[in-house]
Amino acid sequence: MNNADSAAFAGAFFPQATGFNIWGGVFTSNVTNNVYNPSPEQPFGDINLIKEFKEMRTSPQSSLGGRGTRVRRVYTAKLEGCESAHMTVALYEGGGAEEAWKQHLTKYEAVRHPNMMQLYGLVSTRKLHGMVFHDELIPYRQYLRRFQHSPILSAYIIGYCEATNYLSEVFQKPLIDDINCAAWIRSATGELCLDLAQCEPELSSRFVRWWEVDVLRLENVSLDAPDSEDIVISSLSEDQVHELCSQYLIPRFRYFQVSTEHRIGPGVFRLDSQYGTCVRITEALQILPEAEPRWDHYGRVQGELLRNSWRRYDSGRTCALELVLYLSFRPYEIQKVWLAQANLIFTKLQELEHVEDFVSVDGVQFTLRIPDKRHIPEGYLFVCPPQDFCTSIERHAQLYQWPACPAYWSLDPSGAHRLSTENARALGFPTIHIETAVDGYSWDRSVYEGLRRFHEGKGFNPDSQEVARQLGYPLYEVSSDCVPFPARKVEPYSWCEFQDSELCRELGHYL
Repeated sequence: MNNADSAAFAGAFFPQATGFNIWGGVFTSNVTNNVYNPSPEQPFGDINLIKEFKEMRTSPQSSLGGRGTRVRRVYTAKLEGCESAHMTVALYEGGGAEEAWKQHLTKYEAVRHPNMMQLYGLVSTRKLHGMVFHDELIPYRQYLRRFQHSPILSAYIIGYCEATNYLSEVFQKPLIDDINCAAWIRSATGELCLDLAQCEPELSSRFVRWWEVDVLRLENVSLDAPDSEDIVISSLSEDQVHELCSQYLIPRFRYFQVSTEHRIGPGVFRLDSQYGTCVRITEALQILPEAEPRWDHYGRVQGELLRNSWRRYDSGRTCALELVLYLSFRPYEIQKVWLAQANLIFTKLQELEHVEDFVSVDGVQFTLRIPDKRHIPEGYLFVCPPQDFCTSIERHAQLYQWPACPAYWSLDPSGAHRLSTENARALGFPTIHIETAVDGYSWDRSVYEGLRRFHEGKGFNPDSQEVARQLGYPLYEVSSDCVPFPARKVEPYSWCEFQDSELCRELGHYL
């Protein structure tokens, strides 16, 4: 077939396709309903490619054998001469296309499940290889954009599709980063559908665990219907929606360092990145940490636990010592409590412009380090017990901060004689460096708007605590201590690099 014939052939069989070349062969061979035993005696009509999903294209990728670039393109297609509706077609081009096609076919043969792309037929010629899948499939992100006008429907779709996280063990990588390549939605039913071509060659037996997960899914609900939002509101409970909006894909994770001189705990804070400050918006919730507070040692030095619960470290072994005290306060529970009352707090504060800056804090991290690696004089370092971080004021019993004396140097093994900071420095002992960091989540304005509409649809006043009271959630109070204090956004779970001494002084890092 010459170039002219090839172009005419492509135009006849793929009238709406662009940038697609056919090198020869008869395009009706080996395409049958019997996927695993193709029979050339049962060919059906031509494949009409309607639209390519360019965001789902896997390219460029080095082909097997070094014969150019292999590309896998996915299309919406119509099988001419077949009564079926639109289907989905994956075509393989370039060097190593046949090898990749065979590898992917093995994966589709291994697992048969409604939530997986289901083969309808195969395309196999000398130069062209492809697969035809049942149903018209739409990329997850593209499907989600259909409903961006409705925060409620968007949250429902995101929560439903978050089930892909449970396949991370099979795909050997976090699907959250590759959901564009892995997740599809069946246009006719709205069902989640995953692409096995993205998983590793060895399918783990742990794959079965995913099907046992309780995935939120409303039966017989067409999200394209005019009243779909009302249907979702009436079908889901308040707690389900709060949990849905707490799931990983919807909130934004926040991590920032704050001044060591201020109390931190489970509650809501407003982060002002422009001015490098943070304000506590609500009083702390009376929620205890998930586990008993303890120091985690990042290094080989464990220290000696004394009778008074302090720890003693021989100075000669404190070089680059790193201690971390992390307090986690039931993240999902705190997030749901906030989402049930957020609009009330915004109304009380008359805050409508910067709701994305409000962070529901559910974790606090205290870090103590000895940064100097030089020779340290003989002596001892004493570090306070974790219990000393909890404030003693009853109203703020679940707020935490560094105690007045969290650690000190001493020449006495009993620790009875504490060296002042000045004396310790004069004797050659290194500075004790401390940090406070918090983590939590924030939500976009659209989520809060969706929650307002949902609560109203359920007959509640969103500017009240009616929902929280009915669900038995703890009730938030607006803080009486709304004084800004220094704060800086940093990379998740990163520590100070000691390069900005001015910032260290501002955040109170030096003892």
